[in-house]
Amino acid sequence: MQVGCGPSNLLADWWNVDIRRFPGIDEVADATAPWPWRGLDFVYGEHSLEHLPPDAALRFATAAAAALRPGGVLRLSTPSLEHVWVTHFRPAAGRPAQDVIRETYQANRAFHGWGHRFLYSREMIERLLTGAGFADLSFHAYGESDHPLLRGIERHPGWDHVEGWPTVWIVEAVATGIPAETAALAAEIDTEFARYVRSGH
Repeated sequence: MQVGCGPSNLLADWWNVDIRRFPGIDEVADATAPWPWRGLDFVYGEHSLEHLPPDAALRFATAAAAALRPGGVLRLSTPSLEHVWVTHFRPAAGRPAQDVIRETYQANRAFHGWGHRFLYSREMIERLLTGAGFADLSFHAYGESDHPLLRGIERHPGWDHVEGWPTVWIVEAVATGIPAETAALAAEIDTEFARYVRSGH
């Protein structure tokens, strides 16, 4: 099953799901609510995680873990915070003002543009997925996987490395079949992030 497929990333032979009724999708569903599906082999989400606030991302990951069979695999791709950090704004004394202004806009577009709600470091992705009950996380290059059905399914172009950081984190995680206790992680997300967003200032 592919979640958050949008109108132009439909995958043949996959069940394509989105929260909006785009032409060609198979089902409209909220991926952050409990899922009706069980026993899935694979769940895939490309450039969808960053459009969720982290509390909703935890609900999504928990729902995916419950829907996958034990040993089933979740594959996600999401913009790399590390890449944004090293490429979008480089403070240095004496730089031309126009360069700094351009990069200021560029950095803020990365964080707020295209409906982004939260950008992930590698460690934060690991925290989210292990907290949702996944194990055996592995990171991959664009289009690469140990699972034939997960190879070559990315559609967003432009994957690269800069200073050792990929433009996009592509991670696979294995469902354990053991329900996760997510209360501590949910409280951490609220304390460290969500309450600041709610405050509105």
